[in-house]
Amino acid sequence: MPERRFRRLQYAFNSLLGEILLWILTLLMLLWAISVVMTYQVADSLANQPYDEQLATEVRGLSRLVSVNQGRVTANFPGPAREILRADSKDRVYFQILGPDGHLVAGDKDLPTVDAPDVTDGTVVLFRDDAILDDEVRVAYSFLSLIPDQAPVLVQVAETRKKRLGLAASIVSGVIVPQFVIVPLAVLLVYLGLTHGITPLQRLQQELHSRLPSDLAPISVKGIPMEIRPILEALNDVMARLDDNLKVQRRFIADAAHQLKTPLTGLRTQTELALGETTSEAMRRGLRQVDLSAENLTHLIQQLLSLARAEASSSAEADFAPVDLNELVRVVAQEWADRALERRIDLGFESPGLPLWVRGNPFLLHEMFTNLIDNAIKYTPPGGLVTVRTSGDHEACRIEIEDSGIGIPEEDRQRVFERFYRALGTETDGSGLGLSIVKEVCELHRGSIAIDNPMGGKGTLVRVSLPAAPVM
Repeated sequence: MPERRFRRLQYAFNSLLGEILLWILTLLMLLWAISVVMTYQVADSLANQPYDEQLATEVRGLSRLVSVNQGRVTANFPGPAREILRADSKDRVYFQILGPDGHLVAGDKDLPTVDAPDVTDGTVVLFRDDAILDDEVRVAYSFLSLIPDQAPVLVQVAETRKKRLGLAASIVSGVIVPQFVIVPLAVLLVYLGLTHGITPLQRLQQELHSRLPSDLAPISVKGIPMEIRPILEALNDVMARLDDNLKVQRRFIADAAHQLKTPLTGLRTQTELALGETTSEAMRRGLRQVDLSAENLTHLIQQLLSLARAEASSSAEADFAPVDLNELVRVVAQEWADRALERRIDLGFESPGLPLWVRGNPFLLHEMFTNLIDNAIKYTPPGGLVTVRTSGDHEACRIEIEDSGIGIPEEDRQRVFERFYRALGTETDGSGLGLSIVKEVCELHRGSIAIDNPMGGKGTLVRVSLPAAPVM
């Protein structure tokens, strides 16, 4: 049972509606507490006002009874007037008249005194809160200047605060009690409003639940609150990109299946032909064809895997590491030196001799330059030249692969980066994936690639530029 309650509480805090209601209820309770304090202060002020006026009237009445007779202060205070002053059914009333020398002229000696101000005016009645024998009292007092060059006469009337507290309590209860109904009603209305407000979200939830996994169509924002629309627009953008990726993958799978079908069919045919030969020499020729087809098929599969790996790394920049591009290209060129010698091609490497640092994936960068040098050697006839150059500055690192081969027509220089595209007139075997891999890796590293004519006008010049990293 406790675990179930905890789950309900956890759900309430994880619920947008529950969290909003919790905040609203907290703020309402805080405002209600502030309202109680402010209402009490206002009620106390309002309760003091009529009773203070009554006390002030009594002080003025007593002041008129005070006179000076032969240099002494006296009070003509008859008994009936004294009884009228004392008459109160709820509060006890005190009064006091003190002469200039501080002696009691009339009234109660227990009433605390107060110092006279520098300037006295008998028409002004002052007020203060005080205490008499543990009773809180409200005191009205005035100072009368009756004898020149002597201290003023103090006249004061005090009463306990029962009537005032009762009136203040009535005012507070009249204001606060209705709030016990208004606050829960406000919470209920807010809850109903929020429930109605999240109805579009509930419809959105139902729509998403009813969709097929393959349905990546944009979600309609019609009828969706303005605050939720940016989220839906971002979600639609993610779904559009996901749909594009899925289309690319489906196209890749279809193209790969088609490309693999042809060499596999040829390999099977050559195997059957080799098995049908009766002489060992003919069988060896057939097996050499089988071996060559198997090598081409292996190369195709390797390029397909490289392309898939480049696409899978399209958002893996967190795995990038500092790479010395000058050293990496030099190593790749050395790896292809034997292949160039076999084809009687002069493979050269030119560099500034200084590190060229970039941030990237070493494996994918190695694959990119492998494909570029492979293409240059593959499409250069025997006796030709292939030159690899590196250069750079604090902004970019540049690599050029120049060959004296058959070249690429200008109208094909953009299309050669498409998958499985091969320019017309090329008799060299190839899968049409090499430059697609190069483009994927280059874009992953926020670089650029361009194809141009060499200075001599014959062959192909490929330029790759990658953003430079800070010097290590």
